[in-house]
Amino acid sequence: MRLAAPLFVAAVAAFGYFERAAAAPAATALMNQYRCYVCHEDTEPKAGPAFADVAAAYRGNPKAQSTVAAVIRRGQHGGGPWHMPPHPEISATEANTIARYILALPPPADRAN
Repeated sequence: MRLAAPLFVAAVAAFGYFERAAAAPAATALMNQYRCYVCHEDTEPKAGPAFADVAAAYRGNPKAQSTVAAVIRRGQHGGGPWHMPPHPEISATEANTIARYILALPPPADRAN
């Protein structure tokens, strides 16, 4: 029984990895199509924050996916000189696909390992 809990945790983590890996091609194709990478990168900030930093900011938030998807479509004004422009051309389904990918990225501390 002592071994069951760690194995369960490992299985859940592995499922998350495989789910993220399977969704990545569709999400990154959309992100290239809609030119998200002009202002963002997965791991390094550009004009906008790194997507991994966005994921870290929303980690643990049960409404993270719907919030990030809404920001993708609606846009958002930040504290700096740049803002996220609205992208109404991105469908709600596409925005959710992109948001799932972004939120699955490892936190910045995990990137160094």
